[in-house]
Amino acid sequence: MSAKSRPRVTEQLPLPPGFTIPNGIAHAVDGTLYVGSVADGRVLRRAPGGAWTELFPGSEQVFSATSLRLDAPRNLLWGTSPDAMGLLRPKGTMGGRRHARIFALDARTGALRKLVHLPEGALGNDLTVAPDGGLYVTDSARASVLYLRPGGEHLETWVTDPRFKAQGTGMSAVGPAGIALAADGRTLAVNTYGPGRLFLIHPGASSDAPPRVTEVELPRRLENPDGMRFAPDGRLLLVEGSIQSGDGRLIRVEVLGKTQGPRALEVLASGLESPVNLTVSDEGTVWVTEARLRDRLLKGTSVPLPENFWVASVPLSR
Repeated sequence: MSAKSRPRVTEQLPLPPGFTIPNGIAHAVDGTLYVGSVADGRVLRRAPGGAWTELFPGSEQVFSATSLRLDAPRNLLWGTSPDAMGLLRPKGTMGGRRHARIFALDARTGALRKLVHLPEGALGNDLTVAPDGGLYVTDSARASVLYLRPGGEHLETWVTDPRFKAQGTGMSAVGPAGIALAADGRTLAVNTYGPGRLFLIHPGASSDAPPRVTEVELPRRLENPDGMRFAPDGRLLLVEGSIQSGDGRLIRVEVLGKTQGPRALEVLASGLESPVNLTVSDEGTVWVTEARLRDRLLKGTSVPLPENFWVASVPLSR
């Protein structure tokens, strides 16, 4: 049984006028927030209690930011840059026209430090950073998770599973979306946006053994799950974009324990407008980006974008 929904949010941090379709979000230990735009690749930064400033203006090389993850030991802010505006067409071709890539910014200056193109036909959606600086990237088009070795220049396919595949057109055809790395630095959680399934990827029994994929049993299919993070207590947090119902949600679920049967889905917040990604502090604050794209996804790109966007804040109970 799902728990009752809590209040929608306790705070909304308005984003500057002209900054549209927020998606990727990350934070530093001091509470500094970073937010990236799907529309143009801009990345904003906000110190606690301060105003938003532009860290990166977007460029021909970085034209969207569907994910942001901070690699603090190496002072890098990593992100994914697929042609998301092409993907957002309900009946369009997945991936748009521009080649998907991942990028790394200097977290202090915003300088572009690294750019790595994805393999032909791949669509990088979300990523997570391992303790050694390696990256795991979801490939929504090819039902895979990709891996970039520390200091590497080329992404390799780390795991592919037929259960990751999605069917249909437009957003229904989006497979692996959100990805999160557990505190052990080895176990990954991956969801699939169109099918609404949730998986764990376990490391192989030896260094040369392939990863093992298991599906998390749930009481229902997730409704367009997207960004995920593990909370400080080890439970998984994820957002449901909820295109059809319009009831975007922040969900908490225990995935690492040995509980038998379907895992309960606890609704921490509902009524969110196309939530797409999140980050969570050690103190238990969740920040969620709301893309506010449902009307465009259902009716087409002729629908104008909303004038205002924000980052929502939700506290976790102790």
